[in-house]
Amino acid sequence: MQEAFQRDDLQVVVATVAFGMGINKPNVRFVVHFDIPRNIESYYQETGRAGRDGLPAEAILLYDPADMAWLRRCLEEKPAGQQLDIERHKLNAMGAFAEAQTCRRLVLLNYFGEGKQQNCGNCDICLDPPKRYDGLEDARKALSCVYRVGQRFGLGYIVEVLRGSNNQRIREYGHDKLPVYGIGREQTTEHWTSVLRQLIHLGFITQNIAMHSALQLTEAARPVLRGELELQLAVPRIQSLKSRGSANQKSYGGNYDRKLFAKLRKLRKSIADEENIPPYVVFNDATLLEMAEQMPIKAGDLLSVNGVGQRKLERFGAPFMAMIRDHLDNDEE
Repeated sequence: MQEAFQRDDLQVVVATVAFGMGINKPNVRFVVHFDIPRNIESYYQETGRAGRDGLPAEAILLYDPADMAWLRRCLEEKPAGQQLDIERHKLNAMGAFAEAQTCRRLVLLNYFGEGKQQNCGNCDICLDPPKRYDGLEDARKALSCVYRVGQRFGLGYIVEVLRGSNNQRIREYGHDKLPVYGIGREQTTEHWTSVLRQLIHLGFITQNIAMHSALQLTEAARPVLRGELELQLAVPRIQSLKSRGSANQKSYGGNYDRKLFAKLRKLRKSIADEENIPPYVVFNDATLLEMAEQMPIKAGDLLSVNGVGQRKLERFGAPFMAMIRDHLDNDEE
């Protein structure tokens, strides 16, 4: 097959990453990623298989947030330590690239420390730009929140403080007493996640790997905090699942979270493969749909889901409750 592809007898090859990286063929016109890579370095190298003859080529990434959840679960099975922190940071950066609202070339260059470049004019964002708005006040709120909490917390936590979330962790740190607590409650989680990611891509915020990807301000953030410059931000393309109304209607008449359902299906497949049993033996689709609707994170609540008995709870319940809890805590990533 490799020889046929090299000879152009084959125009398209569906292959593993290892096979693709072994191809030395200058006239590859496109590279399609069916799954998201684990880090930007891999993505950069793999897309580099296309257009090595200097002629135009395309790179297409098929992205599903459920894939990110699956990769995060795989990471959490590794031993804790600095290497895990690095891999988690790299995976988060890859997810942010996939959901970027700014020129993707700029995102890549900023990741590799080559900021202050021009838009490429070729990526999907440049060719079909999102709507923009005067984002200076949103940026000042976000940057101020990062500063006020001591530049020691990750993106998800900053969003919770901005939106005035009533959770124990915020109260324990006393951050519910800060002036920035709740100053962004009128906006959605998706909105503030997008704002913070854009500020990272634009070079106003960095993520400290050694501190579990804590957000920290760069020198460039100073004039933004002082309101000394104009700043246009993109309106997020991805809407909140809750705002989609009928889009979340399921066939049996209820509401369910589609992203969570996809994650639960992937988890079920993984467990079934490990146990060498059919997926439906773990839980059937109707049970997963009900989980995605009720989102049980306690054993008693999971037992109330149709298709979950005491034996299945003891055998399979823990990873499903962990997945649901992770989804509720980290869905903005």
